[in-house]
Amino acid sequence: MGHSEENFKINDLSKRSEKLFQYELEVDGDHLSAMIKEAEALLPIHGNTARLVLARLACLAKDVEAMRHHHYVILETAADDPASYRDFSESLRKLGFYSEAREMVRRAHELAPDDSELLRLLLKNCVTSGLIQASWHYLDLAIKANARIMTREYNFLTAAVQFFREQEVSDMELERLQQMAMAVLRLEELTPIGVLRSPAVHMELMHAPPDPTGTKNSPAQPFMMWGIQTSVRGDRLGMLNESLYQAISRSQLSQRTLSFVKIRFFHRTRDGMLSTGFNF
Repeated sequence: MGHSEENFKINDLSKRSEKLFQYELEVDGDHLSAMIKEAEALLPIHGNTARLVLARLACLAKDVEAMRHHHYVILETAADDPASYRDFSESLRKLGFYSEAREMVRRAHELAPDDSELLRLLLKNCVTSGLIQASWHYLDLAIKANARIMTREYNFLTAAVQFFREQEVSDMELERLQQMAMAVLRLEELTPIGVLRSPAVHMELMHAPPDPTGTKNSPAQPFMMWGIQTSVRGDRLGMLNESLYQAISRSQLSQRTLSFVKIRFFHRTRDGMLSTGFNF
């Protein structure tokens, strides 16, 4: 097989795997298996390029061990390349390892501190993992680096940071909530699902109705709605949210903190979500 033909094969395979990774919520298992065989055949010649394809396909197959293995091999040979850590972060985030994903993209940022896209990703990974107040630092850096920050994202973060500071809700508590939610999913052998047009995480500041037993002038209770998209629906989704509620109830988080954050699983991103709050 000629050199140009080999290059065409790996470029075509990379584009197809990228499209699946970024745009498809559900991928056929047989199709994944066929693509994995294609990538394995190209490993001897195309090394880390084929390895990244394998890592993404393993991620889509929800094979955590294989995904980690391929990314670690890439890091062994490209430890100074920020893209190696960024790509690993994307796979970790897609499988719901939000805290690990944040730290991996932080490593990429340390290698390329002026990279505006890495700053944007670090900002969004901080928020997704629960470090909302810490994200303010990276928002400032991202703006100075002319990173792509949407107005609704800026408005949400400005309000959320102020809200949680005023209510004395710490990032540590928010991260614990996120980690409990992911633990509940993994016990059911599930992961978050999300692509560019249907994000896995949606956050929005909202107001609960006033207490009906209070006075007419009692204010509405502000809180943050934190939604995580999953593949389940109906009764199973209800049971999943009940499991999450029970896990949170058994935690040592204060009721006051929990009154300001409502975290739950949902089935599909509604169209209205994409124009409000924070999505990733």
